[in-house]
Amino acid sequence: MFRTLILCLVLVAVPPSLAAAQELTTPEGLPVRSTEVSGIGRGQLSPGLRQAIDALVDTPYSENEVDALARRIEEEQPDYVAVARAVPLPPDGVRVIFLAARIGDAEDVDLNINERYTVESVEISGVPETDVRPPLRDEMETLVGERLDAERAEEIEGELEAAVSGYEVTRRIERGSQEGQIRVVFEFRKIPWIPFRRSRNILAYHSKQGWSGGLDLPMAFEGDHRVTVGLHFGNNDARIERYYGYTIGYENRRAGTERLGFGIEFFSLRGKWTPASLAAIAASPEIPEAYRDRQTVEPSVTFAFSPSLRVVAGTSLSNLESLVAPPQSMSANAGFASLFYQHEWEASSEATHGLLAGYSVRSATHNLDSDLIYTRHAGQVRYQYERGPNTLISDFSAGHSSGRAPLFERFSLGNTSTLRGWNKYDVAPAGGDDFVHHTLEYRHKGGAVFFDTGSVWNRGQEAKIRLSAGIGYHDGPFALTVGFPLSSNGVGAMFMMRFGFSPEWRFRF
Repeated sequence: MFRTLILCLVLVAVPPSLAAAQELTTPEGLPVRSTEVSGIGRGQLSPGLRQAIDALVDTPYSENEVDALARRIEEEQPDYVAVARAVPLPPDGVRVIFLAARIGDAEDVDLNINERYTVESVEISGVPETDVRPPLRDEMETLVGERLDAERAEEIEGELEAAVSGYEVTRRIERGSQEGQIRVVFEFRKIPWIPFRRSRNILAYHSKQGWSGGLDLPMAFEGDHRVTVGLHFGNNDARIERYYGYTIGYENRRAGTERLGFGIEFFSLRGKWTPASLAAIAASPEIPEAYRDRQTVEPSVTFAFSPSLRVVAGTSLSNLESLVAPPQSMSANAGFASLFYQHEWEASSEATHGLLAGYSVRSATHNLDSDLIYTRHAGQVRYQYERGPNTLISDFSAGHSSGRAPLFERFSLGNTSTLRGWNKYDVAPAGGDDFVHHTLEYRHKGGAVFFDTGSVWNRGQEAKIRLSAGIGYHDGPFALTVGFPLSSNGVGAMFMMRFGFSPEWRFRF
């Protein structure tokens, strides 16, 4: 990425008038005033090659000579392709720049030097060529014999992915058999029916709730096996408690067949509570007491009906050490089942639709030797429409629980992604038995406007609807948001920052 930025800056730094002069005039014979190597450290080149490049200064420019030096860079560094560029220096000299980029990253290389190379051949990897219809194969062949057209190659990549379902396509660049030529390889990779668990990485700030942090460190083994170690640094963005600790998980997303997977995860977390939460818990005897430590083991099995539809079932066995009378503890042992659906499709060449839907039920019973008996239901439906720089999001979620659910299972609204503009410790400091929430958001490029509606309440209470609206800025996983509570007596704004390394296109339960 940094090499790409350096190369782009070198190219951008050349004044248009000089670039045009280079295209229209021949610098042959003009004296070389200076030399430069970009995209690769000079220390990676042999002393002899560095000396030869430096020796160009104060000699007449020769295209054959500098091209030969570019070839020597490629010979010494087989993972790179290189090209020489002569930039006129008025009134009567040139600067020679050797641009290099690592082979394999099609996007980075396309942006820099591959467009100066001729395509020797176009190949398909990962599926038989017969899986690609002849007209599309003929379209691929139009790249051969021409300098690489990055935009056209990207279009063909998208057409290949749409033509062969169940695969994702990436473009790889390889050196050709002759100087100045490259091979373009479109590589098909089968999309796993069972994805790995979404990362819990997060760095968030809420002007009323402070900082939250969590880091997942995944380690993959042979593609379908993964061990993840998670570290949590005072994370209170998702739950009422602010928790610290670690998690360890193992996943196998292909247990003999692409339809079957299993996993197990262990949590060791220490909870800290705000005075508002402790006061609300003390005032409501039906709410279980706060705990100091929580240890949980969750084994699960996943079955995929298709790449878009899967079901997960398992058990969650938790031991909760009392906050007020340690080492006394109580258990919260529940069985759970979840159904997930996620699919994206193209409405046209410029527009795409995305749908995420899920339902989860968790039930703790005496049969599982649980001290806390409860049943918890939660569901979410998210629709996203994208057209060019415009994105429209509608996200609805709701939940209901009965019995005495532990505090980590109680519902909460008013963080960096729900009821933005409210403080969850003002809305329901000990969480609630029921909730409903909806977000409507429009984004144009990085800017966003949103309107949130939600309510969280306990059994026997009347649901109070709260509203908020605001503006924000999104850039990949980074978001800045200012939210305003619309139905409060006072007028105030809440500032939120979220760097959710994991995708926001995810389930909340």
